[in-house]
Amino acid sequence: MTATLTDRRLVAAVLLALGALLVLPLLFGGGMMAGGMWGHGGTAAPGWMVLVGTLSRVLVVVVLAGAGYLLYRAVTGDGGSDSALEELRRAYARGELTDEEYDRRRERLQREE
Repeated sequence: MTATLTDRRLVAAVLLALGALLVLPLLFGGGMMAGGMWGHGGTAAPGWMVLVGTLSRVLVVVVLAGAGYLLYRAVTGDGGSDSALEELRRAYARGELTDEEYDRRRERLQREE
């Protein structure tokens, strides 16, 4: 089971690294404003163009961070499962609890959620 979790984390890390290698050069190496802040005639670009260029890059970074987080959650299978229920299941599987005791404790834990 540990190997599977390690494999999932490795896949997530590789996918995030590949995504960063593809997208980061577009963000900081030109992208929409290949000429930088200067226009074609040597004059400065209007302020709103600089603002739009900056905001679009920030938006791309935010979207990438959100996508990376969702990818990590999907690959690791972290569904936010309750650790108390997991421990109860393990104790029942080890034979430390009777059927009635397991049912009673499970119902109590589910009510408290």
